Amino acid sequence: HAKWDKADGYFVPRDCYNSYFYRVEDNSLTILDKFRLHGAPYIEHLTGGSALHMNLDEHLSQAQYRQLMRVAAEEGCNYFTFNIPNTVCNECGHIDKRNLKECPHCHSTNVDYLTRVIGYMKRVSNFSAARQVEAGKRYYATKEKYTV
Repeated sequence: HAKWDKADGYFVPRDCYNSYFYRVEDNSLTILDKFRLHGAPYIEHLTGGSALHMNLDEHLSQAQYRQLMRVAAEEGCNYFTFNIPNTVCNECGHIDKRNLKECPHCHSTNVDYLTRVIGYMKRVSNFSAARQVEAGKRYYATKEKYTV
């Protein structure tokens, strides 16, 4: 717990810990880089906490998902999930699997987002304050990072 470590005098640059092997806001890494970082040469030394949460800004094609399954197998990344923000409308309750600024059903801009925190899909507004800050910094790979 980051707060406890700070209280004990440790240097803690963030207000919460996460399970990423890289800084969540780092946009220099490709999707392949992230699979490599969560691959066998690293995770064979761990007893847990090695899941790759691959943050993407939109869903991939079936062929792209299949290719990334091959990449995961080749790299030895044995535990991963794709994390694409969903939009939930606070007015009509519509949920869309895309990251939108406006509800496509009722056109309200009163929307929230669903994304994973510690593996579980939750509304960002329900995250702790520190986790909301962390979630706001997350880089979601865009199409230019999809090259496989």
